[in-house]
Amino acid sequence: MRFQRITQTVTLILFLGLFLLAASPFPDGLGVDLFLRLDPLVDLGTVVAARDFQVFLLPGFILLASAFLFGRVFCGHICPMGTTLDVLERTAKTSRKSPTKTNSREAAGDYRAWKYLCLLVILAGAAGGVSLVFVGSPLSLVTRFYALVVHPVALALLDAALALVSPLASHTRFAELAHVQVDQRVFATGAFVAAFFVAMTALAYVQPRFWCRNLCPTGALFGLCSRSPRVRRKVNDSCTGCGRCIRGCPTAAISEDPTQTDHAECIVCLRCVSVCPEAAVSFGTIRGAAAKPAAKIDLSRRRLFLAMGSGLATAGLIRTGIHQPVPKIRDRPLRDGELIRPPGALPEAAFLERCIRCGECMKACPTNTLQPIWLKAGLEGIFSPIMLPRLGPCAVGCNVCGQVCPTGAIRNLPLIEKRHAKVGTAWIARETCLVWEQDKKCLVCDEVCPYGAVAFRPVEGKMNAVPFVTGTKCTGCGWCECKCPVEGTSAIRVGIAGEIRLNRGSYVEKSREYGFVFKIKETGPGGLAPGTFDAPDSAPAEGPGRQGSPASGTGLPPGIILK
Repeated sequence: MRFQRITQTVTLILFLGLFLLAASPFPDGLGVDLFLRLDPLVDLGTVVAARDFQVFLLPGFILLASAFLFGRVFCGHICPMGTTLDVLERTAKTSRKSPTKTNSREAAGDYRAWKYLCLLVILAGAAGGVSLVFVGSPLSLVTRFYALVVHPVALALLDAALALVSPLASHTRFAELAHVQVDQRVFATGAFVAAFFVAMTALAYVQPRFWCRNLCPTGALFGLCSRSPRVRRKVNDSCTGCGRCIRGCPTAAISEDPTQTDHAECIVCLRCVSVCPEAAVSFGTIRGAAAKPAAKIDLSRRRLFLAMGSGLATAGLIRTGIHQPVPKIRDRPLRDGELIRPPGALPEAAFLERCIRCGECMKACPTNTLQPIWLKAGLEGIFSPIMLPRLGPCAVGCNVCGQVCPTGAIRNLPLIEKRHAKVGTAWIARETCLVWEQDKKCLVCDEVCPYGAVAFRPVEGKMNAVPFVTGTKCTGCGWCECKCPVEGTSAIRVGIAGEIRLNRGSYVEKSREYGFVFKIKETGPGGLAPGTFDAPDSAPAEGPGRQGSPASGTGLPPGIILK
């Protein structure tokens, strides 16, 4: 097995291990966002768009600087996007032997300039104040793929497998399997994300690793820094010019003269070393006149200006959109009333500048309430997370979304702060409420509300007391909307009215300043309302809110629960 295959396997396992650990309950101090912070495009794009540098974004810049010494080692050995595409291409059997003349540096075509143009578009957009990192960052794309496509599909397959074996398991020593089920996940936009990766795999029929060769803007960043690396490919005099290295190079970095290499395209995969019959190829330092820089990037002035202009024009169009949250445009930007961001999310403009749409918070959310959106927040908000309370509530004892966010778009808040990060206020649609409209007895919203924000009072003309929401007690957690028994749209819904979103400072102090009182009512087991999600160190509540409870105390991994 080649050295590259070993390193790719190890790093992919590490990536997937950290990905799976991004769940509730969350191990304190665990850097599950490590790979996302290693992407220099994430770091650079976030810094430029937000006009702010944070120390936790430093790893990507350090890794980018290492390209001056070791070239594009990250692309060939560490990047989970490249490894995933390699696996998909092998599964689809797209790999084939390329003739020497069509896989040389000179014959690779003009495609490879596209990644530099994509990089310019993204950086120009960031200079205009709009983050387009999520469009091209390979770490954001691959994390989104695993979060919105692979993870839910794997859970569904695991649940189906357990359903098949559970009748047999009850008669064996593994009888516990009959009482285990998988907490299913559903996500919007998953089909679109899957289609993107299918397209990238299909493009391998045109050229191997088409994304890495021609489209990846992070690869372009590394290429700019590795045009003349300290450690590089070198060929000794025993080379016979057989062309095997040229045919086997996955990025067409070797020239028709096999002694010459485009180091900006070389991903140090070492395949040329393994296929050379004369052992003429090696990697090491080169001194003196023998050290030749990479070939010039074929970018005309017109294409450069077109790329930068496209990025700035995109930023201009987005920033003048009707949903754009820029106070300079209007005193009160137009926002969808149901655009409920996760607790601890920065103010909308800052949130969109930092959010890279990686899907990590959505995967980690124990109740599946966080979902990617399309145009609900305009073009700039595509794939960003919102809460859908009808699908699931915000768990009272969980703050995992802030802990896994790699760029600080969602603040990492202690539980007490998170519980005061009001995301909105519930309101009652009386025309569909069973009590208000049909005068039927229903107490569900009061029973499940963990903060006692719903109260029932007698009203003239009604046989049963009817519900009212006390806005100063409501955090917008959505338990009432999730559990409302009305079919279709809930009769009690959460809107953004009264939300608190801070760049810095204490949510506890700000809520007190506004006169809010968020106190968990003591009506259920563990001191919480029936159906609420208790803190990780307490037993989960029984009752209708069993959905989304963690496997805390059961010894089962996150997402696996007892029936």
